[in-house]
Amino acid sequence: MKGVQGLVAAASLLTSCIAPVIAVSVPMPITQTDSVFLSAPAEHVNGQSIWSGRVLVTNASFNASDPRAHAHHANLIEARNPTKIGPRAAGPTAYTSREGKFSRDMVNITNKLRAIHGAPAIKWNKNLATYASRAGRKCVFQHSGGPYGENLAGGGPMNNPVWYQWYLYTEVRNYNWNNPGFAENTGHFTQLVWKGTKEMGCAWIAGCPNLSYMVWCEFSPPGNVSPVVNYVKNVGRAKSGIPKAPSTYDSYYH
Repeated sequence: MKGVQGLVAAASLLTSCIAPVIAVSVPMPITQTDSVFLSAPAEHVNGQSIWSGRVLVTNASFNASDPRAHAHHANLIEARNPTKIGPRAAGPTAYTSREGKFSRDMVNITNKLRAIHGAPAIKWNKNLATYASRAGRKCVFQHSGGPYGENLAGGGPMNNPVWYQWYLYTEVRNYNWNNPGFAENTGHFTQLVWKGTKEMGCAWIAGCPNLSYMVWCEFSPPGNVSPVVNYVKNVGRAKSGIPKAPSTYDSYYH
């Protein structure tokens, strides 16, 4: 079936990052624009989170249903005034640790991706999930400035939080193993697979006025910690390629 055109957003307590995209066809009306936003990630330097407030969005050439869309970065642009995406719910609704499916989905995809790099399995932390929920329900796509590692992603109509987590991981193709360290186009990936991170908690926010869906994930201890030697220790080389893209649509979150 025809895919829909769109944008993609993501943010992480690292520095700006641009991730390529792969996705599959979804049963969504083609009259609605696909969108994804990427907000700048941050690195932890001397105990401080250093990050940019830039927001990156895909332009009209992005097609979430086209598996070739991930092949280049030309479809991502900086946006000071991102295109508004109409709400999908009457008001912000948060799925956090109370919803067993959501927490299981997020832990499963995260650990699947971490295993590719020899990182130990991560555990769900309800306090981190609550923190993510409180920050995300403000409906402001901007880092909270808290003490954790933080990845943010959002858009629409792609409504599967697992897809957004996978999408951030695809930054792996930009990582330079011969020159390890923090980079704006790999910061979300390095946080996801950081070996020293033990716990995570996420919130899936639906129905904000300017962004239909957002996924907030907090990580503790945080990743992306300077100096470079920490990246050598905590970001292992991939044992296999990028997994197949999850579906961009899940009726549970619609």
